[in-house]
Amino acid sequence: MGKTVLMAVIWMMAMGAEAQTTATSQAQLNKLRITNRAQCAVDSEIPTESAFIVVDGYNAGKMVYSLGKNIGSNAEAMSAEGMQQFRIAVTRLTKVIMNKLMAGQLPLLPTNLKTSSLTGYNAIAEKCQNKTYCPELNGYLSKLWDNSEGAGLRWESLDKFNGTHFMSMKKTDRVACFYVKRFSALQEQLNSVEVDKSVLLSVAQAALAREKYITDCESADATLDSRNSIIQLDLKIPRAVDFASVGFDFWNSVKIYLSFAWRYSNIPLQVAPEYGQMFRSIALEESIMMIPNGCKSIEKPECDAATLSMNSIRELARPDGNETEHRKEVPKGPEDDVVNRGPRDVNDDFLGTRSYEDASDWVENFRKNYVTARGSMKNRVQSAIQFLSIVAGAMTPAELGEFVKPLAFAKSYSNQHRDELYYLCTEARLAGDQRLDFMKTGIDKVQQLDVMQRSFHGSQVQLADATRYFDKVSETVVAFCDSLEREKIWNVAGYTVNRSGFHAWARELLGVAPPATIAADIQPMKFGAPLLVWDATRASDPGNSICASAIDCTRRLIKSMVDLYAVAKYADAFLPVNSTVSTPDVFNPYADLKACKVYDPWYQTRRANKRLMADLASTALFGWNALPLYLDVDFKPPKVTSLNAMIKNGAVKFDPKIQKEKMEMALLADFGPLMGAPCAVSIAPNSAKDFSFYAFNGISVNYCKIRDNGTTIGESNGGLQTSPTVSKSYCGGCSINFVGVAGGAAVSTGGLPLNPIKLGVYLFRSIHRYITAKKDKVNIPRLQEVDVNRVVETYKKYGTIPDHCVDQLAAGVGCYQNVCAAKAADYFERYTGKKVKHLELEELTDANGNTTPSSAVIIQSDYCNGKVRVKYSCSEDGKKFKTYEKFGGMYGMSKDCRQTIGHNFWGF
Repeated sequence: MGKTVLMAVIWMMAMGAEAQTTATSQAQLNKLRITNRAQCAVDSEIPTESAFIVVDGYNAGKMVYSLGKNIGSNAEAMSAEGMQQFRIAVTRLTKVIMNKLMAGQLPLLPTNLKTSSLTGYNAIAEKCQNKTYCPELNGYLSKLWDNSEGAGLRWESLDKFNGTHFMSMKKTDRVACFYVKRFSALQEQLNSVEVDKSVLLSVAQAALAREKYITDCESADATLDSRNSIIQLDLKIPRAVDFASVGFDFWNSVKIYLSFAWRYSNIPLQVAPEYGQMFRSIALEESIMMIPNGCKSIEKPECDAATLSMNSIRELARPDGNETEHRKEVPKGPEDDVVNRGPRDVNDDFLGTRSYEDASDWVENFRKNYVTARGSMKNRVQSAIQFLSIVAGAMTPAELGEFVKPLAFAKSYSNQHRDELYYLCTEARLAGDQRLDFMKTGIDKVQQLDVMQRSFHGSQVQLADATRYFDKVSETVVAFCDSLEREKIWNVAGYTVNRSGFHAWARELLGVAPPATIAADIQPMKFGAPLLVWDATRASDPGNSICASAIDCTRRLIKSMVDLYAVAKYADAFLPVNSTVSTPDVFNPYADLKACKVYDPWYQTRRANKRLMADLASTALFGWNALPLYLDVDFKPPKVTSLNAMIKNGAVKFDPKIQKEKMEMALLADFGPLMGAPCAVSIAPNSAKDFSFYAFNGISVNYCKIRDNGTTIGESNGGLQTSPTVSKSYCGGCSINFVGVAGGAAVSTGGLPLNPIKLGVYLFRSIHRYITAKKDKVNIPRLQEVDVNRVVETYKKYGTIPDHCVDQLAAGVGCYQNVCAAKAADYFERYTGKKVKHLELEELTDANGNTTPSSAVIIQSDYCNGKVRVKYSCSEDGKKFKTYEKFGGMYGMSKDCRQTIGHNFWGF
């Protein structure tokens, strides 16, 4: 009987999953948001409605494989099944949480605790900050979860919840979920910055063959790769909901509830009755990653080490992601890449998603590079902590200095001995000499970082103690080295240092090529028995030595501190065992640039406006008369020259150092009107100002002489302060110049104080430059949205994408007579929930029988029996569209339609 009941329960669960699969397989994709560089930067501060979950099933597969081995079953088959069920469990739990939040069954957990009114949550969140496991937070969340499952408590009794903490969408299933088999035009926002006919054709063809590219995210198809998979989640947010105001809190809540519910809820057990209990012990946060599907964000980007290091992970997603800075011996850090790399690609598949046959292959490459980089950093930290603990436990800094002293000041030196001291002194100066400060300040700051301090938890030595130990040894050794330099022990005839003996980090800094083979790597010189060994009873064993001599010990100490310094650059992304899932902005490099003010997406718009005002002012000054002068004005954008690191509450924040915007002017004198020769000269206070011979240049010969003047001042701390370079340019040129000819013609023929021809040309030039600047397709924000369903409908109707449909489809609407009619049809369908079957433009006939289109369309649909007239106002490009407020601008042209709309007051 019990077995029968159990089978019935499992059958019902399976049927429920099958029904859910059938429903979601028909789910529609969100609109494709096609953006250029500037819009992508703007979007980074907007919460996304679409995201990917990158799922790595390795840990689940490994655990189930071990179980299969232990019980004597088919371990490989069980492992494959376990990874599949792990993927489905992750997906289903994520959907459940999202739907609970959107339906108001779970409260939103605020991102910003400073503005939060939830006193209970705020106190617990502050207490649990940076903790991987926090019983107080779990207790708090368990009450919220139980209440969402029907505990029946008033939310106000659990914390100071009110209506602002809940979303309230009527429809319960608002998440469209897809397993991505292969990246395609269904993710075109990752591949295009502008919509054209070819893009729309690709979208239509991919949508019609969608089974090749996507399937239901809970599909149990055995051919799907569950070891490396990527799931797409599209939120169906009604237009009436201001998601931008709550979106970041929504995603913050998803992350927190997901980590909690994975271990608390019974959903993993429902999906995987055999393995669900085991899955709870898996570090979910290490096995999955959420990334925005496009330019919008899951977390609002900040200019801090946590954001920049986490977002640097995107470089590991490239096909050549194994060659990134993360694995360098001494990386410059993500802040250097943000400031100095300059403009970069975006939305052109710069991560190579389409270069792989299957999306799982892209995920495999990404995860492999990420896990390798993380493993390398963890190994460096663990090795450094181990050595620091050993050396600090074995001897004091003074004792280590005393061991070094006789080796430094020997009676005689062999060349190998000189090499050893040269390596020691150079590495000590690079890392520990405060006077040169190549790395010393950076190493000192490492001890202030919470993420690095947590790495030392449980070790015999703490980070602050290790830093003090290093400082004392460095001070002693640097003093020894100063004495050796004064004695000129390296200035010996016939001696040349063998530079191959440096540690790898020093070779990288000094630009020394590494040894051709590992075997060629120089081994430390032995000065008798090893100074430190693992086991004193086996002192002579080759593998028992920790360091061969005091010099070797000191160099290893320096290397350990350098390793900590290097890892600290990206520690926030790789070191901690996270309490929530990571959410890097993988597909939007401009999230970092915008947050740190390196890129301003609105600058070109402001520049165009400023140039227009300056050109109009110049026209007003010089365009109306016969004076052959013109003031040419442009603006040089502000520039972030560096990011100053500040440590606040154990975390690194970056403060951009900005070189202010500069106005560049040039005074041009056109001698054409006076001399009969189309020639001009230009004087500019800054050589960066181009010599612009008005607006229309023909055949020309130009000459410029530039003078630069700048000052560099040495500072007491060893830095250099460079004053801005002052440049002046003196230019001249001759050209067949329309402005000059026009001015000359006016002078010679009119003889009037007013020069209408010149005024017209100057005014035209001002407007021409403004319009040209506003057409910038890269640095002025441009957004196009493509409704996949509309594209498919159009493609099916015409067998292609007609040219006149491109702009309409790029506006996210269907294809009709014009974009305004398409907007009206789209509005009608959203207002009524019914499809437009037929649409015609309303035409007005004048007294002479001539017809002209009006601002109305006549629509037929299943909304009512008859036709409906929709009245609207619309700009020519369709960007400004609105209907009349009363009855949605609709008027029924039949009795049934008037009754349906609700304005048949008279009953006819």
